[in-house]
Amino acid sequence: MREFYKNNKIFIDKLLLLLIIAALAVLAVFLAGYIAPFVAGYIISLILSPLVGFLHTKWRINRGISAAVLILTLIAAIIVLGGLLIGRIASEMAALAQDIPQYLSGAQIIFENAVANIESMLGTELEIDFAVILNQLTTVVTSLLLGALEGGTFFTAIPIAVIRVLLTIISAFFFIKDKELIKESVAGLFPRRFVARFRVVRQGILKALVGYVRGQLIIMTYVSTICIIGLTIIRSPYALFIGLGIGFFDLIPIFGAGGILIPWAIYHIIAGNITFAIGLLIIYGVVFLSRQLLEPRVVGKQIGIHPIVLLMSVYIGISAIGPLGIFVGPLVMLTIKTTMEANLASLTDGMRKKESRRP
Repeated sequence: MREFYKNNKIFIDKLLLLLIIAALAVLAVFLAGYIAPFVAGYIISLILSPLVGFLHTKWRINRGISAAVLILTLIAAIIVLGGLLIGRIASEMAALAQDIPQYLSGAQIIFENAVANIESMLGTELEIDFAVILNQLTTVVTSLLLGALEGGTFFTAIPIAVIRVLLTIISAFFFIKDKELIKESVAGLFPRRFVARFRVVRQGILKALVGYVRGQLIIMTYVSTICIIGLTIIRSPYALFIGLGIGFFDLIPIFGAGGILIPWAIYHIIAGNITFAIGLLIIYGVVFLSRQLLEPRVVGKQIGIHPIVLLMSVYIGISAIGPLGIFVGPLVMLTIKTTMEANLASLTDGMRKKESRRP
């Protein structure tokens, strides 16, 4: 058994490391709702740690004080900007909820005319009651929008959200203040050989993961900005709310921004609003071209994975665990890639050492 392990040491270590990381990833997915504040706190610490280190080195400011000041400044900026943004979005949601019946009644007329034309062509009557379907759709959409504004999940979620924000702030503070102590405590739980190998893998994963998240945020910001500006130019109501929604929806592979803009344009073509429809198609064209230019540069190059492999990992992640797979799928792919590269480097170094020992 020992002889087998010695002969296949690199492969077995690599396999064990992959299994451990996969088990931790699965566990993290199941515990996502419970550990989310701490993950958010850790991400904030990654963002602020370089600045805290700079202040500590340059000005000899205590890490705890620097961390507290920077975190509070970040939270204050988020609260101010978020408050302004949420107020505008809430007003647009309320207006949209009031106007939905009008839009759906217009859609009903369009579809009824289309069905009448099809019936005349086929010479038979189609049993489709659009009034019932659209009334039910109106009730559902309006109740969702108004429920989010007037009570229900919006306000009942506030206490939980406050607790999560507090946990995020506290955990970010300790992650920054006691960074080295936490590292040593966690490293002490595992064998040294495993810790050394894991650090190599972790550094590669963190670098690639930060690049991936940064890239997705950059693309989402570009898409949302283009949509908001474009919708404002063509004088669309709810430009901010819809533009931000399209930016989030664009994260979903295959569908993207076209999943909203193209059907919306088709609806206005049928309704006879050709100018507005052309405006929507132009916005989609700009978004599509911008994404094609940006994605390989800000995502593919950041993480070192070809776009088709990245798309596959996102699709598999979504198919396996739902929307969270947008991030978990690429993370698993990054883990496998980085682990393979780390072990390949170890294998190369080992071969070089053996060759140098030969007479």
